[in-house]
Amino acid sequence: MPLEKPCSPGHCLGMLNDHMRTDILRSVHEHIQARRDHRVTQSPLVILIASIEAVLLVFEGRTLFAGIGPNPFNTDPRYGTSTRRFQAETAYHHDLALLHAQLEGLRELLAGIDRW
Repeated sequence: MPLEKPCSPGHCLGMLNDHMRTDILRSVHEHIQARRDHRVTQSPLVILIASIEAVLLVFEGRTLFAGIGPNPFNTDPRYGTSTRRFQAETAYHHDLALLHAQLEGLRELLAGIDRW
């Protein structure tokens, strides 16, 4: 699962859309939209970081995988083919690890911007 580090919020969202295996992705997008609906004046980078943090607070450390489904936008050719069935628990843990990795990359990006 080695993905490149995000270089922008759009790049990160593109990687999440393509590689997340579950519909936890929907929660990330819902948190972003909720902040936009409230006319939050933060940068898109800060909004994305806060949204991923909020989603991780909900899902991490819990066994909520029974209520999740597959990500219909996943483009990983090794995943989601007709010969493989969706495995909620494995996909759940994959996505949490992916969110953590992207969150770390976004925080590094923000720290680099703040140093300027």
